Amino acid sequence: MMINNYGWNAFFMPHFEPFKNDFELGRILRQDRTQYQLVTESGVTRAVLTGKLMQEDDPSQRPVVGDWVVIHFADVDLAVIHAVLPRKSTFSRKTVGERTQEQIVASNIDTLFLVTGLDANFNLRRIERYVVQAWNSGAMPVILLNKADLCDTVQERVSAVQAVAPGVDVHAISALNNTGLSALKAYLKPGHTIALVGSSGVGKSTLVNQLLEVDQQKTASVRGDDQRG
Repeated sequence: MMINNYGWNAFFMPHFEPFKNDFELGRILRQDRTQYQLVTESGVTRAVLTGKLMQEDDPSQRPVVGDWVVIHFADVDLAVIHAVLPRKSTFSRKTVGERTQEQIVASNIDTLFLVTGLDANFNLRRIERYVVQAWNSGAMPVILLNKADLCDTVQERVSAVQAVAPGVDVHAISALNNTGLSALKAYLKPGHTIALVGSSGVGKSTLVNQLLEVDQQKTASVRGDDQRG
């Protein structure tokens, strides 16, 4: 099935069982205010929420990117989302306002690639924060030290990262030169969802293009003064 390429696995199957006779299945790819883009067995389509979900007081009950949702088609190119299946993991942030709330920004991530540069971007405290966020989300963190081609002390920095993130896999790579990426293939498997986090300019887009073996993401040179994209 097409959805198998988008992370569908045994965790979600029993949750969809009560709906399977009357509804279809989709996964949220993108959210644009009140509209969504999702992938279904028949392809990518637009989607909107039912009135009940639109009026839901708890924002965590409404779909986010990565959610598996129960749908029916109101038209050939428009689906209606009726329910959100239970989440395997959630990646969230705190909202700023009168009341501090948790805002879920993505869900159902199995492995989180924490990408940092081995240039001026390298920061152990930031890596520690990324690791804590990953564990709290329910995803497995994997640290990718990119731009190994620009660093003369790669092994020393790998050791320093291993010291602050015990038990977490650490890989020194060069996405630009396609070096060290073969080690990442072990994480790329059916029914498994991977997300990337990291500062601007660390090479996330270049890495995605290398892993997909196609120029899916636009890339550009980093700025010379601060090494950001």
